[in-house]
Amino acid sequence: MTMRSSLLALVLPLALAGCIRPTNGVPAGADPEKVSRAEFDLAQDDWKNGRVRSAMDHAQKASNADELHAEAHHFVAILYMALCQLENDCRWDEAEKYARKAVAADMEYRPAKHTLGVILIHQKKFDEAIVVLRPLAEDILYKTPELAWYDLGGAHLEKGDADHAIEALTKAVALKPTFCWANYRLGLAWEKKGAWDKAESELSNAVEPSDPACRNLQDAYEARARVREKVGRKELAKQDYELCAKLSMATSAGKSCVAGWKRLP
Repeated sequence: MTMRSSLLALVLPLALAGCIRPTNGVPAGADPEKVSRAEFDLAQDDWKNGRVRSAMDHAQKASNADELHAEAHHFVAILYMALCQLENDCRWDEAEKYARKAVAADMEYRPAKHTLGVILIHQKKFDEAIVVLRPLAEDILYKTPELAWYDLGGAHLEKGDADHAIEALTKAVALKPTFCWANYRLGLAWEKKGAWDKAESELSNAVEPSDPACRNLQDAYEARARVREKVGRKELAKQDYELCAKLSMATSAGKSCVAGWKRLP
């Protein structure tokens, strides 16, 4: 993928003339693009070897060295998301800043747009996320549109718009029938509408694929148990609560399933 296929209007005259690139902290006489690329390579190596904080240090240096290095800006945003997931160090405003820098540096860099949309969902900026994700999902050149439809559906679901969530998530599943996380969210959307049979069906689809990640999708078992309990299928609900609890009793879903199992006769 070409990272510099489109440049910001304010730097075009200089960049195309081979003159000055916007930089920060690059030693005098050094080539900012080469400095940025070297730091980026170090960041990737650290990431592959589990050194997340060190990867962040090098990625930020790569980003600061060359304002037009969209891939470096994007990697910083990804690392902020990783730190939130791995260490509960969540700095979404910083993640958004770098994702936007990546998009500004290369308007054709679709993965950065997707990352920005996901970050906006985490910030509960659902309308902004929808504005970013819908064109991406409909973009014929995007290689993983099912992921964009999935996250677009998630934005609508979090916003409370079950109908648009169902529309988007149905498209995600149509593009990838074994996309169990999309089935799970689709089940939640049908549950929100009170369509219990459809909700149960989609939640069942979520745990049926042979992929172990789907078989161990604890949230889907918890949601299906909840739906089954609501419609009086208590024996099946108890079985789901038990399956869910066996996966882990330490998670919030696991704790809910333990409580559900104890609640049912």
